[in-house]
Amino acid sequence: MLKTSRLHKIINKDVFFRCLRLRSTAVELGQSSRQKAWLIARERYRGHDHVHYSSVLETKLKPSYTIPEATPPLPEDWMDDYEFYKGAHSGADKQGTPDPSVSASKVPCNGCGANLHCSSATLPGYIPSEIFRGRTQDELRTIICKRCHFLKHYNIALDVEVAPSTYVDTISRIKDKYALAIVLVDLLDFPSSIWPGMQSVLGTKRPVFLVGNKVDLLPRDSNIYLQHIKDSLQREFVRYGGGDGLNIKNVSLISAKTGYGVEGLITQLHKTWAYKGDVYLLGCTNVGKSSLFNILLNSDYCRPEASGLVRKATTCPWPGTTLKLLRFPILRPSSDRIYLRFKRLVSERSEKAAMEMERRAAARETRSAAAAQPAGSVGRTFDRRDDVNDAFSMASGCRPNTTLNERQKEYKEARWVYDTPGVMHPDQLTPLLTTKELQRLQPSTMIRPRAFRLRPQMSILMGGLARLDLLDIKSSKKQFDWLKVFVFASEKLPVLITDTEAAEEVYKKYLGTPFLGVPSTDENWEARLQSWPGLQCKQEDIVLTSCERNEGRLNCDITLSSAGWMGLLLPGHSECRLRAWTPKAAGIYKREPALIPLADRLVGKHIRYSLAYNTTKPFVFKK
Repeated sequence: MLKTSRLHKIINKDVFFRCLRLRSTAVELGQSSRQKAWLIARERYRGHDHVHYSSVLETKLKPSYTIPEATPPLPEDWMDDYEFYKGAHSGADKQGTPDPSVSASKVPCNGCGANLHCSSATLPGYIPSEIFRGRTQDELRTIICKRCHFLKHYNIALDVEVAPSTYVDTISRIKDKYALAIVLVDLLDFPSSIWPGMQSVLGTKRPVFLVGNKVDLLPRDSNIYLQHIKDSLQREFVRYGGGDGLNIKNVSLISAKTGYGVEGLITQLHKTWAYKGDVYLLGCTNVGKSSLFNILLNSDYCRPEASGLVRKATTCPWPGTTLKLLRFPILRPSSDRIYLRFKRLVSERSEKAAMEMERRAAARETRSAAAAQPAGSVGRTFDRRDDVNDAFSMASGCRPNTTLNERQKEYKEARWVYDTPGVMHPDQLTPLLTTKELQRLQPSTMIRPRAFRLRPQMSILMGGLARLDLLDIKSSKKQFDWLKVFVFASEKLPVLITDTEAAEEVYKKYLGTPFLGVPSTDENWEARLQSWPGLQCKQEDIVLTSCERNEGRLNCDITLSSAGWMGLLLPGHSECRLRAWTPKAAGIYKREPALIPLADRLVGKHIRYSLAYNTTKPFVFKK
């Protein structure tokens, strides 16, 4: 069997010589350069009926099939990483064995919060009996469960049995508590990451901090784009999260990955909430609650002596990583501490301003999306590690603590930050996808919008996860018989444009191939294909009207659940009718105004004999 790289070389060479033959034929026939370019462009799509554009064919000319990658076997010696594992006995299973006769502990896993046990491998908090049996509570507090171990070391998600009602029951404990709610929303997936039952849990009087995460991945279309994003987030949250009755005290934009905006969030927490009560991190699955929890754990918001004793929460693209409540104690923001923190921030201001100018200059010069992403550092004002009188250090002559004893006297009146499990939104597609597919859907750098011309009776597919049909368009100008569509999604998610009448046939033909990318083939592809729901359309068509000249501003967004969204730019005095498709018709919303309204600034010129536009840098520095 030929290797994949050799296959690609042979196919690319074949296409190259075929294009040379077309050029020579065009010269013999006396054709113009435009006619030759058109022939070469159409050659790419030979054998792909009804396909007008494919990002796969336009980039690497990959074949319509690939040799499936072998799934790496699970490591047999994974238990050797546990401190208390004494090695496999003769004849024993190297993967570990459960023992239902051993009682479960009351010690939570340091990664997900589930109580540790060895009774069943399918329940949260499971540890093989070879490790769990005979361990003291202090020893159990230093380890994590099997599921968190595989997530952390191998990025493999193990299935566990968790009833959906468990999530809601765990979060509902906030109803009877005087506490602040920090509600996180994924800026790449809202309103599908805004839980519709939020108001029933929070009530109308509870103070709420609304935080939009992953702002570093949104393209920058103007100097005031952050304020527009903040306004859009609050508008959609009020609309889909419970109405005007929510008591929103603050709206912040952060990046739990780069640390951008976290210091400002802590300052607002000190200013608005101070030390009045506990703080709960709430939100749907995979919005970044555990990542924010880990950042706050190592910031001025956590007691210094507790930062090294509370284990970090397990973070992973797989939804539902946190299964129970994790927590750390809040540092009381006294006047002296607030002043010392203010002095530190002021002393760092000039350095951060210089770094910001350097970052912008590098972005302009190199056009690097990574340099354009907003970033920030989260520092510490108070640190007791060098204090020789610290009871947690060896200098005092006592045995050092490795875990936080919440029953100590100084923690009886403490306020706590809780990391809660995520609630699975019915519009989210994450339960249908594997870990690798979730990673492909998550952009690694700032989103670079891709623009296309969509004509009536054409359909655009975002991988195998979403489809948008342009049914008809009416315009006062005959030359504008097309709609300009902007795709906001990971660059690893392929785009394909086909005829609407053949869209279903094309979808079935290329499902599981690189032309659609997600879902991808695996060892159980046939079984998965039978359970794959396919695409279903929203019952009501989407009607879009543009009465006035919009001066390059997008009319609206069509959100397509976890796949991303499409921005639409319709010429003035025009009207069009669209139909959107996703698995189970989930997560389809019309968002007005568009989240990135000036996205037309971020794309290049139209490519001749193609439906696509050139991609350029995903940012501008102008109003």
